[in-house]
Amino acid sequence: MLMKSSLRDVIEASGGSFSIIEEFSELSPRRKVLLCDHLFTEGRQAFYNTIELLWPQSNDDDALELEKFLYSMKYTF
Repeated sequence: MLMKSSLRDVIEASGGSFSIIEEFSELSPRRKVLLCDHLFTEGRQAFYNTIELLWPQSNDDDALELEKFLYSMKYTF
């Protein structure tokens, strides 16, 4: 946990803005499908764990934003 919080501090101090939607769009199709499978079939906890593995700098608000985005995409198409 200590390393993770230090990493977040470094990223936040650098002034770089993090957009989970942009990061998601840059993923390979296989990883996008993996995230969607975790959310829609495995459950939210698997989805949130995968987000934490892919983007250690993300927080719960980022994960919720991506979750809402994916649900809206699912019901739009």
